[in-house]
Amino acid sequence: MDSNLNIDIKDYNGPLDVLLELVHKNKFDLKNLPILSLCNQYIAFIVDLKKVSIEIASEYLLMAAIMVFLKSKYLVNKDKEEDVKKVTRFLTNRLTILELVNKNSIKLFELPKFKQEFFPNTQKHKLKIEKNFVIKDKLIDLLKAYANIHKRNQQYTLKFSSTKLFTIKDGQNVISKEILSNQDWFTLKSLLPDNLKSDILNKSFFSSTFNASLHMAKEDKNEEKKIVIKQSLPFSDIYLKKDE
Repeated sequence: MDSNLNIDIKDYNGPLDVLLELVHKNKFDLKNLPILSLCNQYIAFIVDLKKVSIEIASEYLLMAAIMVFLKSKYLVNKDKEEDVKKVTRFLTNRLTILELVNKNSIKLFELPKFKQEFFPNTQKHKLKIEKNFVIKDKLIDLLKAYANIHKRNQQYTLKFSSTKLFTIKDGQNVISKEILSNQDWFTLKSLLPDNLKSDILNKSFFSSTFNASLHMAKEDKNEEKKIVIKQSLPFSDIYLKKDE
């Protein structure tokens, strides 16, 4: 049998597995190993194993020799031998690395397995992603948002257009001009010009001429009465005539 061939002994794959099992079984601390006790247990394991099978892998026998060497050094002069301390540190480091490998290998095999728990995409075509937008806002919200965006991009100059309204003085001039050419009764409505383009100007004209007619029909110490006003019914046409 080739001496370099590693064989499995029970559940162990190498001598370090045996040592690590002994450490765990006795609850030893890897950072502070009791080398003498560990040597005795490992040598006893090899002795029992040789009774069953003489064909033991060379690595197990080599480790047994190392453990016998450590035990002898500890018994002879365990405090002053620097070689013993180096071998002890080396053995401790190897056991620490082996323990980490065992723990990580267990975690590795617990991960999902390829083609057993997850599978590759066998489709030839690439995955096509379609986006559908659902608008939950109302139309007025969209219009407000659009208006705010448009407003930020625009600069407005607010200008107010002034409208010239009629005054009481303007009303007096219109009535005075009418009574000079018309000696008969005429309605206040008939004085309305045809070129007024807005309702505001119409109301302004009626308001100014009506107030002017009241002033002109009033007798005053400083100013004589100029016109006479009559109205047959409430809300009916108002008639004006020059006072004689």
